[in-house]
Amino acid sequence: MSQRTRAKRPLELFEGFLRHQGLNMTQARRAVVEGVFALPSHFEAADVWAEVRGQRISAATVYRTLDLLERAGLVRRVSFGELHAHYEQVVGREDHGHLVCQGCGRVVEFADPGLTEVVVRAAEEHGFSLSETVVQGYGLCPKCREAHRL
Repeated sequence: MSQRTRAKRPLELFEGFLRHQGLNMTQARRAVVEGVFALPSHFEAADVWAEVRGQRISAATVYRTLDLLERAGLVRRVSFGELHAHYEQVVGREDHGHLVCQGCGRVVEFADPGLTEVVVRAAEEHGFSLSETVVQGYGLCPKCREAHRL
């Protein structure tokens, strides 16, 4: 699937969200959405900015559009223990967790439906109404663990 085809469905969903909010799909917003969905599943705002830089789009437009994409449920802001935000695409992806290496920053995704079930069950037991489930573990990857031993 080409990058343009991959971006089509999120673009259509985003257009619907914007219409519902009484907002327009501008050329700049379109370029940012296409840039976001041309990137790997995890990215930073700076990655999007680099993707659209040649199109005379301001950093502020990138950040505002990322906020709109998040409100639309198409991307999620995730924290990997750093000061700046990371994002991940949500559309068409299964629930998953992250293992984050505190040595090198490597992020490994893993999927296990049992994890979501545990969180949902805990939420029900405590009367929580979940809006999303994020599972993350922090530690050292094999390379950093080995380097740490030396």
